[in-house]
Amino acid sequence: MATSALTAASVTWKDVIANSDASKAMVTLDSSRNAITVSGAVQGAGGASDNFINGLAIAGRHPVTLSGSGTVTVTGAITAKSNTIIDGITVTGNTSISGGTITIQGGGTLIARSVTSNIVFGSTTSTVPNTLQLDSTSVTPTSVTNLSPDDEIDFVGNTSDTSVIWTKNSNDSYSLKGSAGDMLISSVSFAKKADGTSYTPDDFRSTTTIVAYNGSTPTNITFGCFLAGSMIETPEGDVPVESLKRGDQIMTYVEESPVNRPVIWAGRQHVTVRNGLPDDEAGYPVRIIKDAIADGVPYKDMLITGDHCLFFDGAFIPVRMLVNGRSIFFDRRLSSYTYYHVETPQHAVIRADGALTESYLDTGNRNKFIQDSKVIKIHGHVKSEKKDAKAPGPVASATAESLFVTLQARALARGVPFTVSDVALRDDPDLRLVTSKGQVIRTMRVKGDKYLFMIPPGVKSVRILSRTRRPCDGPGPFVNDHRHLGVLVGSISLQSVKKNIEITSHLTTVDADGWSVQENLPCRWTTGSAILPLPLHVGDQCSILTLQILACGPSGSMPEQAGVLSVRSV
Repeated sequence: MATSALTAASVTWKDVIANSDASKAMVTLDSSRNAITVSGAVQGAGGASDNFINGLAIAGRHPVTLSGSGTVTVTGAITAKSNTIIDGITVTGNTSISGGTITIQGGGTLIARSVTSNIVFGSTTSTVPNTLQLDSTSVTPTSVTNLSPDDEIDFVGNTSDTSVIWTKNSNDSYSLKGSAGDMLISSVSFAKKADGTSYTPDDFRSTTTIVAYNGSTPTNITFGCFLAGSMIETPEGDVPVESLKRGDQIMTYVEESPVNRPVIWAGRQHVTVRNGLPDDEAGYPVRIIKDAIADGVPYKDMLITGDHCLFFDGAFIPVRMLVNGRSIFFDRRLSSYTYYHVETPQHAVIRADGALTESYLDTGNRNKFIQDSKVIKIHGHVKSEKKDAKAPGPVASATAESLFVTLQARALARGVPFTVSDVALRDDPDLRLVTSKGQVIRTMRVKGDKYLFMIPPGVKSVRILSRTRRPCDGPGPFVNDHRHLGVLVGSISLQSVKKNIEITSHLTTVDADGWSVQENLPCRWTTGSAILPLPLHVGDQCSILTLQILACGPSGSMPEQAGVLSVRSV
């Protein structure tokens, strides 16, 4: 059965209804729908299943569906005179796409340098958006229809725009312009909601990736990224992460099976470590030494940021939860470095330095990175780890602890020495008060768990100061609680000459300054510097403030090392 309606230069298309060789393209003709479907890998001119074709002409009048879960890259122009459906597959057009109507559905992706075809967004899944990626320096599409918040449009190559402007047209569609006034799309119409009304621009948000590094350091280091030299697995072998760019293919793992996926975004950022903070908050990278996880895993020392996840038994675990000071440790020798990340159409398991890890998941922090060209992204929502991550998270502490113990035991069995020294601990919380007048008051007496302070006349409030410690610094890094906690305060009373007053404001005020979240019991942690208002009628005489301190730091002791302390000045 001939399929003359589908032709491709320099490519062999099998004119068959079924093809038993799964490594080659399958072309089928559905006589009942007068439609042609192409799925699976494409057989190149040399006979190899390389997924690359040079030019694609869809000349017939019947619709053509490109379906599957792989990627077809067209190095030449794509021209269509009929309707073309991209269903679940990724089609990369490195030059131009023109003619006909192109429907993107089922989580499909169309990457193009320029498009003059009419674009229609079809049905999608709840976790995988339909994606149109365009080079906004080239010719733009005249029409995009049925856009919903589950769809995504990316404009790349833009050097002047920082946002988008929606303008309503006379036919109730919208034009989309960049902030510099350049037309991006001349006509956009939206899909219908369940109640029959249409979505509007208010249902969408735009984000921008900055093109030029401005020399500043992110306030919080919370990115999971690779350092330069990390080797990412691709169909052609392992390549350095810093050499990957948009359109390159990398290997991803779906239910343990390797699948090629394109890089749809690559970014980088420079970090200068912030001294005086715990290693993870300071921004030191984590070094995983060769063979730390298993023989050949990783096959060389691996350097990643602390929040970067490794993949174990169906779960992503941040590497900071596995730091043991021997085979996995914060490398304090690196005080300045550049980190990199790559994104695939869906969050995926990838392999770096021989270890299973993750691709980038855009949870709203893309603008912290820089890349070779600016991207304006139009989409309905930020991705979340709960909804869009390849594996569920966050991982339970018990799971992380079990893996921590296993890797620590492996390091001990192999005789790996400590690379970093432990932090000395002391029981003294250095508890003190600072009055509203700036007076520093030390403990007058300690009776069991009661700390007594002499309060001068006329003091309206005091600030409870102490050293702090994080729960994750106690039993082990597998405890995923990074709050800075000072002392656990139970009952508070103020004894004057005339009366004894119980103070409970720290238990009843939700957003009390310097206090952590409220506990179920009648007690509450400070964060190292907690404000405590005193009753207004204390009078002109001295009084005694009694604080019940139930714990000093989450494990009953405090770090002695000055670099770990986090006491705010008054």
